Parts: sequence; structure tokens; C-alpha cells
Amino acid sequence: MTGFMELNSSRNPVHDDINSHGMRCLVTAAGSVSAVDLRRFAAELMAAIASACVTAGAKDVSHVKAFIEYGAGFLHADIVGDQGDVKVEGRDGEPTERFSLVVNSVIYGLSANAVKDVTESTINTTVGKFGFVRTSAEK
Repeated sequence: MTGFMELNSSRNPVHDDINSHGMRCLVTAAGSVSAVDLRRFAAELMAAIASACVTAGAKDVSHVKAFIEYGAGFLHADIVGDQGDVKVEGRDGEPTERFSLVVNSVIYGLSANAVKDVTESTINTTVGKFGFVRTSAEK
């Protein structure tokens, strides 16, 4: 015995209305972006995704998380609930012109396609609002 328990591969009915979407992309800017601005971007992105999910009909925002990695900097942000406090923590780095962004949204009450569409469109809108460009995506 390995100490691990084999889990039933079928989904528990209690979780039927919980769906998630995760993505990773590279984001670039025309000039250097400070750690302060990256923290502001992360906070606004978390709040915008949560709000957009609620507007789309979500019953609850289980969590939305983001990781931003650049040079020696690494930030993580999250929000729980539609009006929850956004937390942005981590290690600030030197100003940068590019960063890796990972986002994971776990939402109760929206279909998997809706969670994906809302998350992706909100990321695109927020990236554009800050004058950044989403240059590549990985699933």
C-alpha cells in the first residue's frame, strides 16, 4: 500500500454546479511597469473577474487566484466571494516590460463555458485597460 486512497473517478453530485477555468499567458507593456502597478493590476483583475462572474449569474465566487512572475518578482493575488477582500502578496521585483500571468477561477453556478468566457474576456479587458498586451496563451 502506498498510503494513497484511490478516489472514485465520478464527480460528487454536490459539486455539479462548480466549474473552473485556468489559463497562463505572457503579458507585455510598452514601457517599464513598477511593482506597485503590477500589484494594482492584480487587485483590479481579481475584483473584475469576481464581479463579472456574479453579473453573469454565479451563485458564489469560490475563489479567483492569480500568479504574476517577472524577473526576481513573484506576486500572488486572490479573492473569495463577490465582495471579498482582494489580497495581493509576494515579492516585488525591478520594473519590467513583460510578465507571466496565471489565473484560476473556481465558480459556483456558472457553466464551464461561461466560467471560461467570463474569465478570458475579463482578463483581456483588464490587460487592455492597463495598456498591456497579451502576447501568448497556454491552456
